Amino acid sequence: MAAARAKAVADRHAGAALRVGVQSVAEFSTGTSSAPSVAVPQGCRPGFSTGATVTDGTAQAVWPVSIMGDLHLEPAQMRLFDEARRHLREAMSDDDGRLLPGARVVQVGDLGGYKHGPGTRACFEGALDYLTGFEAPFGVITGNHDLEGHEFETDEENLAAWRKVFGQRHYWVSELGPALLVGLSTVRFRSNTFSVHEVYVDDEQVAWFEALLAAHPGRPVVVFTHAPPIGSGLKVVQNVHVKNRCAWLNHSDRPARFIRLVERYPNVRLWFSGHFHLAQNYPDSITSVASCAFVQTGVIGECNRDGFRQSRLLRVTTDGYEVCTVDHGAGGSVRLDLRQLWDDTTTPRPMTSADEIVCDPDAGWLCSQLDCGLSSSLEEPRLSVPAATTWFAAGAGVLLALHDGKLLVEYDVETRAPIGLVADASGKEVSLVAAGGAAPAADDGSDVEAVLLRDRESGEVSRLERNEWGSFYRVFQPNKWAAKQREARERALAGAAAAAGAE
Repeated sequence: MAAARAKAVADRHAGAALRVGVQSVAEFSTGTSSAPSVAVPQGCRPGFSTGATVTDGTAQAVWPVSIMGDLHLEPAQMRLFDEARRHLREAMSDDDGRLLPGARVVQVGDLGGYKHGPGTRACFEGALDYLTGFEAPFGVITGNHDLEGHEFETDEENLAAWRKVFGQRHYWVSELGPALLVGLSTVRFRSNTFSVHEVYVDDEQVAWFEALLAAHPGRPVVVFTHAPPIGSGLKVVQNVHVKNRCAWLNHSDRPARFIRLVERYPNVRLWFSGHFHLAQNYPDSITSVASCAFVQTGVIGECNRDGFRQSRLLRVTTDGYEVCTVDHGAGGSVRLDLRQLWDDTTTPRPMTSADEIVCDPDAGWLCSQLDCGLSSSLEEPRLSVPAATTWFAAGAGVLLALHDGKLLVEYDVETRAPIGLVADASGKEVSLVAAGGAAPAADDGSDVEAVLLRDRESGEVSRLERNEWGSFYRVFQPNKWAAKQREARERALAGAAAAAGAE
């Protein structure tokens, strides 16, 4: 029976070629009723929502959406950005070069490079001008760099300027045929507890998002955030984002709440994010949890980590969706990476051809698959773990991993995700000890008291005890904005004291 059902699904996929044309609203097939129970759209830019129908009472068969990762617009690179815009417009056009009626653009945050004054009004206005050049409705969300404008004193003031320039709310929902597109934004930079670059979606947005999911159980939902949720399994940069604890949404504050929503609401079908500046050519550039696919989005400028300039193209139809890569370094070629029917609630399986999957041994971390290959069963890894990884049990639901004898990283078992860097253990022997220096006796490592790092050359031993949260990861990046403010106050006080003394 299971084999027959799988074959039936495969046959439906084979016959579900995305086509340009019109189709009756009555022919929508999304699994359950798609009739909205609360009003949509909310908060998006005027004209961005297509609705389920067009003016003549029929529905577009294809709604193409260009999705751009971190822009970091730089004046010296505008030819690259203009070229990428042309590629994306072509990918959303018909055979005569005309944009399809349902063409839309979504940008997932981080608009300006450092020569463009990230987070400033001028930066926002420059990005608005660039996005307007698509000549298609667009929606945006904020990234961590969008709230670091030097001309603002608070995150609230910075966010208000962003909203005013773009003429939209920072979180929004819009209709795209049978689907709902949802954008959620970070609202913190200066006020982050630790790293200013943590992408933080506040309680107001989370409550609104969950209410939206509950109100529309029959409509597929596509989510856009700057960083991905913990537990998504997407490739992450250990020595940057994990080290600084700014890899996942709300990394330091209840991060698992987002993946729990995905598990609770099966109508969340796609989740796009950027943040890592990585290509879309890795085994874990697209991952799946339940019936949701998580999709990493690359960059179109020079601020990439691996030499690729890429964007995503989402094609929504009444029957399902396709996710593609638009390769700006290859003349805008379009590659199909994922296809799924709305009625098919099985786990999405990427279909990127094997010869497109890259691995440069000289790049180290770029070659790994899921950095933590753990499933809910510790005995059966979900993906192969590199042989050079050594695991240490360090408490209930906590593992430490020594990758290639270098980085010692802490993982959360429940979400199968790296949550922080313990130390750079290059040239050191790693061991765990319980009270009194004894070897740990508990199978789960709950009696571990400290990590010992012994230098292989000098024999010197460093002892790392649990932090105030009961974990072993270290905070390598405190809030830099707060530190700068504190230094400025101290300089002002010192200057005032010196002036008073001179009198």
